[in-house]
Amino acid sequence: MKIYISEATKMKLLTIGNSFSQNSTRYLPAICEEAGVPLTIGRCVIGGCSLERHWNNANNDTPAYGNAYDGEKTMREMLESDEWDVVTMQQASHFSWRIGTYEPFFSNLVEYVKAHAPKAEIVIQQTWAYRRDNTRLTEEYFISQDQMFMLLKQNYQAMADKVGARLMPVGEAYRIHQLISGDEIGELTRNPDGPSHANRLGEFIGAMIWANVLCGIELDKISFIPEEVDPAAVPLAKAAAKAALAMYRK
Repeated sequence: MKIYISEATKMKLLTIGNSFSQNSTRYLPAICEEAGVPLTIGRCVIGGCSLERHWNNANNDTPAYGNAYDGEKTMREMLESDEWDVVTMQQASHFSWRIGTYEPFFSNLVEYVKAHAPKAEIVIQQTWAYRRDNTRLTEEYFISQDQMFMLLKQNYQAMADKVGARLMPVGEAYRIHQLISGDEIGELTRNPDGPSHANRLGEFIGAMIWANVLCGIELDKISFIPEEVDPAAVPLAKAAAKAALAMYRK
């Protein structure tokens, strides 16, 4: 049902990402439908995929895309298959805090997208820090949740500044939600699918961030609530998303 008209009249979106882009777009179609924004989503998505792997696939014309996590199309074919309004990028979560993993692959992908989808705006998803009790932090990376967040925040901002791209501050919204809710661990990423994926409330927050940044959909006008989300949790989720958006709005 069409509730109101947002700033966007349509959105053709291609994600170059991994499970974290899948997380943030789970509820995006429903939010856009409510707002009367026709949405097309194409996916260059591989689980756990880094910028380096995406770039190698693009550079070698590897047929790895087309479906949610696999396919028989190259990135070039995906980019040229439609007139995309937006192409999104992000780093794999396990590399997001390490600045040395971004380049030259990020810049190479940006130039590749510009060559094969010249009308598309490149927008970056800021991903999120792992839960405080995630053993990868303590046994592999030897950093805290706070350190992971601050490092990935700096890295995404540096990449956005380098190419003049907008950021979707999903990680910031998760961080704010954790702080204002008194959550010591980071429960938005407590998910049976793994210790770092967003749960349904986290996915709803991510989708609201994407809907606002990409389509201009006002959070206060979103009446859709996923069946899996407790309605009582929505006001705090929207407050966190609004606060994050306000921090990054230019």
